[in-house]
Amino acid sequence: MILKNKLTRETLEITYPEFRKKFAREIQDAFESYRKTQLNKYFYNFKDDNSMKFNFYFDLQWNFNHFGVSNWYIDKI
Repeated sequence: MILKNKLTRETLEITYPEFRKKFAREIQDAFESYRKTQLNKYFYNFKDDNSMKFNFYFDLQWNFNHFGVSNWYIDKI
């Protein structure tokens, strides 16, 4: 997994488990933002947290980059 810093253009190459540990807070923030967006979008079709987490992690790169507030973004998985 290759991550880049938006401010310093630093590149970080780490494995997926390392990413989950190091960016746990940023992933959680991105998921909460994603969850709020999905609940507002599909008010008639309430989705449970399991299906939302599956959909979030299915497209982790896009969701982390667009719903997260981190200075890091996923360049390549």
